[in-house]
Amino acid sequence: MVNEETNYLLYLTISALADTLAPYIATLLIKRYVEINYHYVKVLVPFAFYGALIPTFISGVIISLNLAIGGYISMSEVYRFIPILMFADSLGLFLLFPIYKHFDTLSMPTLKEWKHIAFYGISASILMCCAFYYHYLIFLVLPILLIASFKIRMSVIMIMLFVIVTEMIVMSAHNNDLFTNQRGIESIVMLMTYLISLVFVVIGMSLHNAELIANIKLAHTDSLTQTKNAKAYKEKISQLISLYQRYQTAFSIILLDIDDFKSINDNYGHRVGDIVLTDMCSLIQKNIRTNDTLFRVGGEEFVILLPITSLSEAKDVADKLKTIVANDLTTIENRQITVSLGVTEVHNEDTEDLMYRRVDELLYRSKHNGKNMVTSQ
Repeated sequence: MVNEETNYLLYLTISALADTLAPYIATLLIKRYVEINYHYVKVLVPFAFYGALIPTFISGVIISLNLAIGGYISMSEVYRFIPILMFADSLGLFLLFPIYKHFDTLSMPTLKEWKHIAFYGISASILMCCAFYYHYLIFLVLPILLIASFKIRMSVIMIMLFVIVTEMIVMSAHNNDLFTNQRGIESIVMLMTYLISLVFVVIGMSLHNAELIANIKLAHTDSLTQTKNAKAYKEKISQLISLYQRYQTAFSIILLDIDDFKSINDNYGHRVGDIVLTDMCSLIQKNIRTNDTLFRVGGEEFVILLPITSLSEAKDVADKLKTIVANDLTTIENRQITVSLGVTEVHNEDTEDLMYRRVDELLYRSKHNGKNMVTSQ
């Protein structure tokens, strides 16, 4: 009896150590071979190979052989236990690691995300429950979660996926298997294979979608000031003109330019000039409405588009910004930094080019008449 207990503790200790070995090896391999920037789909394959496949294979072999030597399973079952242990450990890694990597930026879902979570989560759960009676329905869970991955942040979709996978495993333990009507190692392998494939594909699609969004944002963002760029301006004003032509929804445009910016670069250096630009953008964005948009369209030239705004309202905004910049933009000690502005409202015959030419002429008048001025028409 004592020998049996001793052997049991020995085999249990070996299995526990082997199970602990997997995350340790995974950590070493990930640090050595994988660039851990879990925001790009290219990291998924090396992460799966070095972080999941190799460590779990090593621990799976040790644990399975340990169980066979201890007489808990037969030697013929070793090759079946290895993939079960590999898939189980890999599944936990794939589910928890993205949540861990995004934990510092994790925030409550928005109302729109809650609606998506409720709709897709309930739909997936209903299909999963029905799949225990109609097995083919389990394969419809994947497309539902793929659609959800395009509508919900990765950190949130992973929490949702974690709940669904856990629910699926618990229900499988109390019901007939999802794929066959028989229990046993083969059915467990099939279940784990399905789950690891489901999680892997959803993670890959979420990463791909996040990468697409980041690339689109990058293509429309000025690298220095992090404001919208000229390309984004062209697209936005085209939308506003289209809305005006269709529904007569008025909007206005402000064009502003930093006065004597060349002398700032010449006297203080381009690095200081860059800081002036970023500080000014930060100051302006804090003092315009959330639906107004600031664009950098040239070196020190910026456009503000103001939807549903009349000329008089836009002029008030321009006057306020002129005063704020003159008083609060204190990047350079003992030097006042000012801006000149032109303001105009959309006209019936306007195109993007006509509006820009008109507001550019108004900005020129502000410069010509003494700078630190607002000219509107």
